Amino acid sequence: MKCNIKRRTFIKTASGSIAAVALAQAGSRAAAGTSSAWRAEGADYHFQTDVVSGRYLTAGKYQGMRSLVHRPTGVEIASGEKLPGLVAPYRVFGNGKRYGDVRDRATKVELIPEGMRITHPADEENPFDIISCYSWEADTLEVRYTVKLNADMKGFEMGVASYLSAGFRAFVSRQSNNWGEKGSKIVPVDVNPMTDVYALFPRDETVMKTVFDGRWDLPPYPVRYAVPAYFAVPLAYRRHVQSGVMAIGMGDPKECYAICIPVNNPPENPDPANGYQGIYFYLFGKDMNRGETASAHIRWVIGKDISEQEILRRWESFAGGK
Repeated sequence: MKCNIKRRTFIKTASGSIAAVALAQAGSRAAAGTSSAWRAEGADYHFQTDVVSGRYLTAGKYQGMRSLVHRPTGVEIASGEKLPGLVAPYRVFGNGKRYGDVRDRATKVELIPEGMRITHPADEENPFDIISCYSWEADTLEVRYTVKLNADMKGFEMGVASYLSAGFRAFVSRQSNNWGEKGSKIVPVDVNPMTDVYALFPRDETVMKTVFDGRWDLPPYPVRYAVPAYFAVPLAYRRHVQSGVMAIGMGDPKECYAICIPVNNPPENPDPANGYQGIYFYLFGKDMNRGETASAHIRWVIGKDISEQEILRRWESFAGGK
């Protein structure tokens, strides 16, 4: 997906004020084959396809996809009343520092033929630009992130947070812990005596030094992780226990270096009071130089009672082009 400006551009500040700065010639807004339509209502950008509908809050605090409804069932997937909902860039680390939460920073929002583009420009406190492009096609959301650094960064990382509604049970693709066993497993991430809140699934042992360099002790909201296993592929999903509605997240095969999942507690019907119904993809986790650009692609598939065979087929379709 190309992120060229085609129609309408707005500047937004973190307080939510909006000023129109450009309006290009009208033309076809949708790319060929695209069934979604985006429209702006103040800071909220609404979208709809045959499968989903919802809105993305693009300014102020707790920016994110605050609503995502599976239209055939009417099930609300996003936890957007008190939380940012889905696919919101969140924590950024580098040089032993935690930077300002991306989801609260000033934004520039643009409607483009493929969907919507949000830019979080660099500022004095945050020396990096973050560009996020969102595009819906039927049941599939493509999100492409691009980061450009204005300073050298050691251990640069950006986390993308998705908070789901109550009752969504989490699953992850994990490696076996048996020595020499290559097969992967998709398993539920249920509460147990060794993993009581946050389960972390890194790519492999080489990234553990970055994960545990002290970044997650930094305020606000420090986190203590348990590591049950490495991920097999950066694939995780949550399934609504009552309806079977599923939100399947696929992290960039090259740039996703860890996945965090708050455990299912209780497993049969997870309660947000016992931990966010979240999936977090942690991207990059590497040293970068001033002027360097890095990109990552995350895909979400929305459906109902999708089989494991179909999930893996969709994963191969996603990862095959990387």
